[in-house]
Amino acid sequence: MAEMTELERVKQASEFIHRYAQFEDAVTVNQQNKVYLQGYIRNQYDVEKEFDFKHKVIKALGIGAGVGVVLGLIVFGASGSWIAGLISLGVFALLGAALGFFVQRYRLSEAIENQRDVNNGIKEQIEVLELRDKQLIRQRDDYYRGLQKRIDFMSMDYMDSIDQIVEIIENGEAETCEDAVAVFEQKQLFSQMTSLISAPEKDAVPLDRNKAKEMFGDPLEQIRETRRKRRKEQKADSLFSI
Repeated sequence: MAEMTELERVKQASEFIHRYAQFEDAVTVNQQNKVYLQGYIRNQYDVEKEFDFKHKVIKALGIGAGVGVVLGLIVFGASGSWIAGLISLGVFALLGAALGFFVQRYRLSEAIENQRDVNNGIKEQIEVLELRDKQLIRQRDDYYRGLQKRIDFMSMDYMDSIDQIVEIIENGEAETCEDAVAVFEQKQLFSQMTSLISAPEKDAVPLDRNKAKEMFGDPLEQIRETRRKRRKEQKADSLFSI
């Protein structure tokens, strides 16, 4: 087998490093998915705040009072008695308000229970991602250790600059990989010395939930599908138990 040229040697190193970058990207995407899913988890306080129970009960009281007035007037018109009309107004208003209260209370309990199901479903998905996270990190780290053994002409700190090192050999600025690394270091040192103002650090870009949803899909759909399957299984069990 013919010995590799220095250009082939550095290009092979570049391929290995770009493959390592794929492992890094996989870990990053998996962790972004976890952050995205965690946004769907909400506690009971959040559900109650969004539901706005107090406002809806007040609205129900208003509707109940309105219904009571209408029915009271109908009773008054039919009987001609103000007393009967007032009693009917009060009774129907209280009944309407009580009914509205219990309906909204039921809807709030249903919303809380639904969010519990969502939370459990999301946590299950996150557990799967955490297991995958460990696997991806282990694969990435194993590959990195292999890189350290395979690429012996430069520090792994220069991985992100491998394309520049390749160009140095392609342009004839160095004959060997080791010399190309030395030239690269000289260029870096010169750039640092001549740079008067270092580039400011970039702020972390916040997660765009719409883009994340396009990338990872809707986790609630998976939860709804799981519910549908459970309902079918429960119906099947109830049929067989007859």
